[in-house]
Amino acid sequence: MGLKVEKAKIEAVLYTQQLRIEGEVYTPKGTRFTDFMNAEPRYQTRHDFIPVTNSKVYSLSEDKLLYETSFLNVNKNFIVIASPKNLADV
Repeated sequence: MGLKVEKAKIEAVLYTQQLRIEGEVYTPKGTRFTDFMNAEPRYQTRHDFIPVTNSKVYSLSEDKLLYETSFLNVNKNFIVIASPKNLADV
């Protein structure tokens, strides 16, 4: 049986070159969003994907909602800008 890691939910906005993704990102409890995104070895996610829950995906060119989904796996290599909605999580 694996160890359970306590996690904190952070409301975040992720930008790729073509999309804006808004949703919830879970980090190990006590971990700042910036540390998680900078992928210190102890925080790296498998294959550099970030799970985003309760996500909304928008087109940047039209600022139009494309779809909503309960789960989205986002490849970190395609993220251009990432920001928590609450600056206390930085």
